[in-house]
Amino acid sequence: MKCLRRKPMQYIGITAAFAIASSAVFATDIKGKEAVIQSPGGKYTTALEEAYIKPFELETGAKIRLVEAGADESIAAASAQVKAGKVEWDGMSSVDAPYIPKLIKDGVIEKIDTSKIPGLEKLPKAVASDYGVPVLNSVVTVSYRNADNVVPLKSVKDFFDPNIKGPRAVSSLAGEAQFICALALLSDGVSVNELTKGIDIKHCLKVIDPIKDQIAAYWANGSQMAQLMIDNSVDYCLCWDGRIIQAAQANPQWKIQHKGGIQFPSYLTYTTGTKNEDVLDAFAVYMLDPKRQAEFTKLVGYSSPNPESVAYLPENLKPFISVTPEAQAVLTTLPAALFETMSRQQVEIGKAWQEYVAK
Repeated sequence: MKCLRRKPMQYIGITAAFAIASSAVFATDIKGKEAVIQSPGGKYTTALEEAYIKPFELETGAKIRLVEAGADESIAAASAQVKAGKVEWDGMSSVDAPYIPKLIKDGVIEKIDTSKIPGLEKLPKAVASDYGVPVLNSVVTVSYRNADNVVPLKSVKDFFDPNIKGPRAVSSLAGEAQFICALALLSDGVSVNELTKGIDIKHCLKVIDPIKDQIAAYWANGSQMAQLMIDNSVDYCLCWDGRIIQAAQANPQWKIQHKGGIQFPSYLTYTTGTKNEDVLDAFAVYMLDPKRQAEFTKLVGYSSPNPESVAYLPENLKPFISVTPEAQAVLTTLPAALFETMSRQQVEIGKAWQEYVAK
């Protein structure tokens, strides 16, 4: 795990725009206090610092120290800290919803006093949780290259159609297998209610078999996912929306298709036993402001959960944003019960997927 040290730099722009906030938000004096928060790294960390942390620190006098660690590593580390009674991380900055049920069950994250975080009431009910503050509306869907010899995808279902020819990219990661299978099964007519009862791995692989010979690349991290699109190494990608946006900004040929995609929030969570809830609460309030969320989206690519943030985005980004009415009308929201199923089957699905990829 890598502790991130920010180089001193003059802060302009966002500070000037967002340095004024209601004193009621920061009624508790947090000046001089510090909260340690996990961050997954890469562009997410950069966006977190530029859009939120720097202006927050300047305004409040409090500090947010980031520790870089990937999703699985983070959960293992936080769990070990709580079990040992030695909490080093006050929170985790981007916990995807499918992980939440198990973290609650294992007592790794604690319930949040939502009454102390004004702004939560403006968010869609679908993202509400007593155990996390939504920071992203994450989408797993498909993208395609807008070129003469490439058939545009009209839905996620088209990605699994062997009659639509072209090199494809999917993930090789065990942790991504549950999303791949969910999309494959939904595309094959399985309902969300049926998925909630259990994800049929054999059925999933049966859907993928006809296109396996067209899978030209398996991405193993977000940067690789984006680079495959930027370099036009493939024509189609089953990807995360943020990486699609990043790729499209570098290579405008790439388009997103929301129809048939699945969405779920990612959360700022509080580690059980943290002594810095007041800093986390204040930081959460700061992160919910729609203007700041728009800045975050512009930097990281992923949609922020507050629909009001879309008004502050440039026109070229709006077609990619998942919280617009147009996108919401065609995306599938995964219910909490399905997250529990995913959590229960995650190891089994991941093992089966990696064995399948290796064949």
